[in-house]
Amino acid sequence: MGAGAVNTRVWAALLFVGLACLAIRAEAGCPAADTGIQVVRHRWHTGIVIPADSVQPPLTFLREAFPEARYLEFGWGDTDFYRNTDNLWLMLKALFWPTDTVLHVVGLKKAPARLPHTALAAVPITPAGMTDLQQALADSFARSDEGKPMVMEPGLYGDSFFYRARGRFWLGRTCNTWTAQMLAAARKPVRTFAALTAGGVMDQVRDLDSTCTEKQSGSQDHY
Repeated sequence: MGAGAVNTRVWAALLFVGLACLAIRAEAGCPAADTGIQVVRHRWHTGIVIPADSVQPPLTFLREAFPEARYLEFGWGDTDFYRNTDNLWLMLKALFWPTDTVLHVVGLKKAPARLPHTALAAVPITPAGMTDLQQALADSFARSDEGKPMVMEPGLYGDSFFYRARGRFWLGRTCNTWTAQMLAAARKPVRTFAALTAGGVMDQVRDLDSTCTEKQSGSQDHY
């Protein structure tokens, strides 16, 4: 067999291996074209938006609460300050004393890009990342003795409600840290210690690898 024939076979083998690796990567690491979430910023606060039609069993109770929603927006924060966001005293109390928390859930009838916000970023995730994210979101709800989420009162805007949440709010764990934890649960490579501010979250989201590289989520307790 001549040297030319050997080289041809070697290159053909390398090409086959390369294409196979790309196929494996696309299946394991990249989502379908319409699979994704969004990170929304409202001034100093960030939250997570998921398509309502992607809701899985851990969050199916929200289908009854928001039957007309096309998207669901989730935010987490201090019980008092989140509901009264222009109160300086409540902001200081929330930062320096560990406090109870709430989840703010909004049923959006329009795409988030068509609604008021400070910044918005789309984040592609895999089906497995979506499943893990929704479990983490569901775990953020405090539950009654009967195991049901506890509604407190109507939310800040639109079709929304405040729910009692798990976890304590303080300077080391803010609404933005929670957003970063949800992204980590969705298998995205974010650093929670660099996400104390809304800017810290959005900077990391913008730096996420567009080739769908994921951080593998392990069993971790966010609380």
